[in-house]
Amino acid sequence: MPLVRIELLEGRTDEMKSKMIQEVTAAMARSLQIEEDAVDIIIQEIKRKDWATGGVTWDKQ
Repeated sequence: MPLVRIELLEGRTDEMKSKMIQEVTAAMARSLQIEEDAVDIIIQEIKRKDWATGGVTWDKQ
């Protein structure tokens, strides 16, 4: 059973995350030729102050 870990900046709605989960699940099942109920997904939301790009945290951008 595959496990997909997704890290995102905080701020997405539950509806957005739900749609992403459905689409990632379908893609994994299709590409690996497995049942969708075999796919596990963990979403970790990261605070903007804890994620930096180019030396600047996202809360400062």
